[in-house]
Amino acid sequence: MTVKRILVHYDGTKRAERALSSALELAEAQDAHLIGCAVEAEPRIPTYAAAQIPADVIATMVEEQRQYVEAAKASFDKLVAASAWTDRSEFVKAKGDTTRALSRIGRGCDLIVLGQSEPDNDFVEIEDLPDNLVLESGRPVLIIPYIGKTQRIGGHVLLCWTDTREAARALSDALPLLNKASKVTVLSVGERPSDPAISADDAARFLAAHGISADLRHTPGKGLDVGTVVLNEASDIGADMIVMGAYGHSRLRETILGGVTHTILKEMTVPVLMSH
Repeated sequence: MTVKRILVHYDGTKRAERALSSALELAEAQDAHLIGCAVEAEPRIPTYAAAQIPADVIATMVEEQRQYVEAAKASFDKLVAASAWTDRSEFVKAKGDTTRALSRIGRGCDLIVLGQSEPDNDFVEIEDLPDNLVLESGRPVLIIPYIGKTQRIGGHVLLCWTDTREAARALSDALPLLNKASKVTVLSVGERPSDPAISADDAARFLAAHGISADLRHTPGKGLDVGTVVLNEASDIGADMIVMGAYGHSRLRETILGGVTHTILKEMTVPVLMSH
C-alpha cells in the first residue's frame, strides 16, 4: 500500500514553500505523482458596498488574483524542476472557495498537504483551511507547522490512539507512511491503560498484521489538556510526525471548550497527519 497521488496547496507563500518541500520529500519516498494547486479567489467585497464599487475596480481585483495564481504556478514549476520531479508533477488552477476547490481535487488523491497559517499573517480563510479540509475533503490531511521541520518526515511517527472511528481512520490512512518509518510509537492517554477505550493493543495488532512493529506508550496525562500531552510526548521521544484522528467532538464544541484537535492545529511543532 503506497501513496500514489499527493495534492499540495501552493500559493507561492513561504507557508506554501514549506508544504511543497515536504510534499516533494513524500512524493520521492512514495514514488507518487505530485499535484500543486492555487485557487483564484473571488474579490472580497461586502454586500453593502458592491453597488458602489466601479466595474473597472472589480476587474482590477480579478486580474490581480489571476496574476497571483500565475506567479504561484511559475514558482511551483521552478521548485519542482530543482527537485527533478517535473515529469511526475502538474499544477492545477482553480477558482472560487479554497476549501471546496481543494476538497474536490483532493478526493482524487491519496493525501493533501498544506502549511499551517502564520499567526497574524493570513486571512481567516487560510487559518481555517486545515480544519475545513480535514472535515470536508474525506482525505487524510498533512499539515506542516509554520516553524518548519528539521528532520525527514515520518522517520519516527507518534500515532495517537483511542477507541474512536477517527483514530481508526487515521491509523488506516497513515499505513503507507508508517511502512516507511524507522520507528512507530503508539500513544494512549488516560487514567487506566487497561480500559478498552484507551488501550492501544488493537492498534498494535493491526500494525503487526501489516508488518509494522510499534512501541506502546501510555500516560495518564493528569491535569493537562490531551493535546498538550501529545505535543509534550512527541518532543520527549523525538517524533518527527504525529498521526491522529480529528474532531471526535463537534468542531463548535472544540472551538468553544477546547479539544485535542484544536490544540494541535494551533500549537503543532512537527508535521501532523489528521483524518476524520
